[in-house]
Amino acid sequence: MPKIDGEIKTALISTKVTRRIREIITQQASREGITTSEWLRKLIIKELKHENLLSMVFKTPKV
Repeated sequence: MPKIDGEIKTALISTKVTRRIREIITQQASREGITTSEWLRKLIIKELKHENLLSMVFKTPKV
């Protein structure tokens, strides 16, 4: 995926999930043509915006 203008990603978040959840995430990311990391990043950003914890000025990449 091409680099987009904006803040450089340097922080790492790690978590464990079941194999089934990983399979679902991988399938969904593949359907959208993005990496699992990008899919999870979009999910996190969406939830943070929903909770009004992240400024709506922040843009997610258009896929």
